[in-house]
Amino acid sequence: MAKNLLKSIGKIVESSGNDKITIFTAHLKIDGKIYMPEGRCEECHDDFITLENVLLCRLSDYCTCKDDDCDCDDYVCFKYDWINIAIDDIVAFSVIQ
Repeated sequence: MAKNLLKSIGKIVESSGNDKITIFTAHLKIDGKIYMPEGRCEECHDDFITLENVLLCRLSDYCTCKDDDCDCDDYVCFKYDWINIAIDDIVAFSVIQ
């Protein structure tokens, strides 16, 4: 399954022309840019996806603000230059504009 998910993400990124992605695991929301060595993924590992310029947030820390301009979630997130995410832990993802 891991290799198929990685290929699917790669195809969506290629067709959208955008490498920004949001990934959800059971406990985390992760925003970042997909890291592709020299624009291709032959060198990528089959078991994880690498993101750069990452904002990682724990889902359990999110507030329940209902306002359109809610920004109370921002302080519970952490920034990283890069991070590896185990493919098997991904629950959902979306390539974002």
